[in-house]
Amino acid sequence: MKLKNTARLYATLFVALGGSTLGACVGVVSPGSGISQNSVDPNQPVDPNQPVGPAQPPPVLSCSATAAPSPFAVPLQRINDTQYNSIIGELFGAGVIAQSAFPPPLGGYPYATYSGANPMGEGQTQAVFDAAESVAMQVADIVPPCSSVSAETSCATTYLNTLATRAFRHPATTTEMSVIVGSYTHARPTLSYSESVAVGVETILQMPQFLYVLESQPVTATAPATTLTGAELAQRMALLYWNGLPDQTLLDAGQSGALADPKNRLAQAQRMLKDPRAHGVLTDFLLQWMTVKGFHADVHAANLQAALDEEMRRDLDQALAADDGLHALITSQQTFVNSVLETFYGLPAQSTGPSDWRQVNLDAEQRVGLLTHPLLLAKFAHGQTASPILRGKFIRMMVMCDTIAPPPPGALAAQDMLTPVGATVREQSQARINSATCGFCHKLMDPIGFAFSAFDGLGKYVPTVGGQTVDVSGHIESTSDLGGDFSGVRALGEKLAQSPKVQACLTTQWMRYAFGINETSVDQCTVQSLAGQFGQQNNSLTALFAGLSGLDSFAQRRAVTGGAL
Repeated sequence: MKLKNTARLYATLFVALGGSTLGACVGVVSPGSGISQNSVDPNQPVDPNQPVGPAQPPPVLSCSATAAPSPFAVPLQRINDTQYNSIIGELFGAGVIAQSAFPPPLGGYPYATYSGANPMGEGQTQAVFDAAESVAMQVADIVPPCSSVSAETSCATTYLNTLATRAFRHPATTTEMSVIVGSYTHARPTLSYSESVAVGVETILQMPQFLYVLESQPVTATAPATTLTGAELAQRMALLYWNGLPDQTLLDAGQSGALADPKNRLAQAQRMLKDPRAHGVLTDFLLQWMTVKGFHADVHAANLQAALDEEMRRDLDQALAADDGLHALITSQQTFVNSVLETFYGLPAQSTGPSDWRQVNLDAEQRVGLLTHPLLLAKFAHGQTASPILRGKFIRMMVMCDTIAPPPPGALAAQDMLTPVGATVREQSQARINSATCGFCHKLMDPIGFAFSAFDGLGKYVPTVGGQTVDVSGHIESTSDLGGDFSGVRALGEKLAQSPKVQACLTTQWMRYAFGINETSVDQCTVQSLAGQFGQQNNSLTALFAGLSGLDSFAQRRAVTGGAL
């Protein structure tokens, strides 16, 4: 059974029936038409390992306790591959999967949720077609039969309307249904009933209403902020917390107007976070925040890599369940080991094998939450050689949310000229710091990275070298509460875990992930508001994640500037 030619013919025909405009998209995606994000993303690619932008904080706004945080400016977003696969399972059951891959996010963005990471160029359009076709061909085998030939159009319309309403996350309109049923009608003379309905399904899966997160937005920079509808709020919350569709409880709350109340949104978010689907989203965020999602270290053997991946998942589970999740995330001595990790950590052999896990406490300096997890340490190293620069840069960028300019051209060659052969790591660092060209940025990174000097490139704890204790003294160059000297990664972790700056940074990172945007100066009051709640709730990670939906600004949109939709 072949739907490709028929469905794609109607992709071309029906895109002309309506314009692809924000909030009123009609038609289906076709190559060279529809919605393209290649030229509308205000957030340029940012690789966490190659920071961009000046090392200067944004202008500080005065945020009073009564000031209303600014509405969010959210560019047009396409659903990502994780959301697509989840939604397909919800629409058709676990037995139906996209056998042709939906386009994965592009690299180089802070998070895979960014608008620019999920464009719709020629390659992505083709992948969308292929994924929709592979799904529709399977759906053709499970379409409910119609009672009679004379009722087929009615049966098809009812089935497709129900499906479109769920897939679009809003009641399907008359105009939308004319496109969908039209594709069925045109297919029916040459295809069977179930195959023709499948053409309608394929049409739904190519339409902007399905592929994009459509929300009410001001059309000009000077227009007042808009407020999301109940259906739009239910859609936003379901995609954020579940990577999927709203359930009936959330739909009812949206339709009744209850989601307009921040307290009701917060209650819904707290309910949703108890669902296993939410756990996957939160874990995904934390792995992306630490930049280790999908990371495989060349220095780790396959069995060690697998064990470290599982250890990381278990450590994240502990932090998410903890009342003081941020502190547990950054400072906990506890971890989980199997027989492979017992050898790696130098522990007595008590596990019976790779599948036998037990919880242990490591040395206070050896395990400082996820800061000393071997995956993270190996990520920020040069093979088996540790790198204070990369490790310090991670803390500065991802944990403190400061920005650092990229290295100037010829930086590596300049390093050889700055220091003599045989210089120690600290002597090399001091030479960089003393350099007029390199010093400003390296004094922000290197002294922080020295806290990790007792860990090699594999992430193994090596506190002495040649019989001498490794120097782990460090310094944070900052006018914030974090500024000053410290000794060792344990002291660094304790400073970070108690810092309002770090609380605000993790809040910022969650907002970036949730909305796929880089914050601007006008968003500072929103960050401060949510970060303040985070601190008042004992730095509970789940409280932070749920709290975002309870902000007034969660339900509002201001115009996106910079040429973006």
